[in-house]
Amino acid sequence: MNNYTLNSALAEGARSNNVPKQIKAKEIFLGIDMHLRSNQVARKMDNSAIGPVQNLGFEELLLFAHKQLSLAERVYAVYEAGPLGYVLYRRLRELGIEAFVSAPECLEQGKRKFNKLDARKLCSRLYSYVQGDRQMMRVVRVPSEQEEALRAHSRQYDQLVKQRKAISAQGRSLTLSQGFSSMSHGWWRAKSYQQWSKVLPDWIKSQLEVLRPSLELLDQQIAQRRKDLIQSNDQALLKGFGAQTMVQMDREIGDWGRFGNRRKVACFFGFVPREYSTGTTQRLGSITKVGSARLRAKSIELVWRLIRFQPNYGPILQWRQSLCSSNKVLKKKAVVAIARRVVIDLWRMRTGRMSPQELGLIINPPAQNKPA
Repeated sequence: MNNYTLNSALAEGARSNNVPKQIKAKEIFLGIDMHLRSNQVARKMDNSAIGPVQNLGFEELLLFAHKQLSLAERVYAVYEAGPLGYVLYRRLRELGIEAFVSAPECLEQGKRKFNKLDARKLCSRLYSYVQGDRQMMRVVRVPSEQEEALRAHSRQYDQLVKQRKAISAQGRSLTLSQGFSSMSHGWWRAKSYQQWSKVLPDWIKSQLEVLRPSLELLDQQIAQRRKDLIQSNDQALLKGFGAQTMVQMDREIGDWGRFGNRRKVACFFGFVPREYSTGTTQRLGSITKVGSARLRAKSIELVWRLIRFQPNYGPILQWRQSLCSSNKVLKKKAVVAIARRVVIDLWRMRTGRMSPQELGLIINPPAQNKPA
């Protein structure tokens, strides 16, 4: 079914909705196990049992969901976040359905797992969530289309860097296998490659020449993306924080105001300790890493810069002894502890709760906020 046919069918359904109909239910809940070629949909009407799971295509799913509006006063739907993004969420919202996107997780702990069972589990959790049990489902904040576009542009920089690293490693592994162990990471650049080409065999050079154009192009694209990210920063920079890092973190977060307290900020970054407590016994372990891996990596990198550029920052002074220790494990623990404080302080500054001066942070002079 093409878009014209789908839109015509939805328009016809909208006209038919103008005719008074008898409402059969107060609430309808739809659990959707979404896939590329098909979607399994489980439906629950009020307090009744979950009905048979239906296998529908994307357009059929929208028509089915639209039909539910004539059968109940309110319609809810949920599916798990995944590679198919938020298109279905936005289309359902346009129809007037209260849609949710939940964080992906294992819905069945036993030895049985299949799509229909997942759809039924999602439907059951959605019902409990709407009834007030907020622990049954972790709802994902859906970014706006503009926020999603900016985030994709920011992520592409990291993807290009990762791709360049992978191609570069192919060339280094080839030379390493032939006894050339001191080849640098930037071997494809003109100055370095000119030196190596004098000692490398012709058959190795012929293979490296295949990789060099891709690496040189990636260098140009990465430099351009970095320039775009730096120039897009429109806020005063704190010394050592970096324009590129702040832009990427802001785009990943989208809205710092969505965190109600500092614990939620730390949880989103994955800086929450594992815990096994019972009775009067409390055991805390390493961080759970359940949050955003991208943001956690950038915040750790940020801390290593702050040690140099913000030496009088409170958390750094608190953990100074551990940072100067020769024990690498203790030093890493200190960096993680500081990173947790840094992201919380960023949240405080972005939401206007505290100023950089109150946190003891040094602000760059205006001339250094943007490159010349």
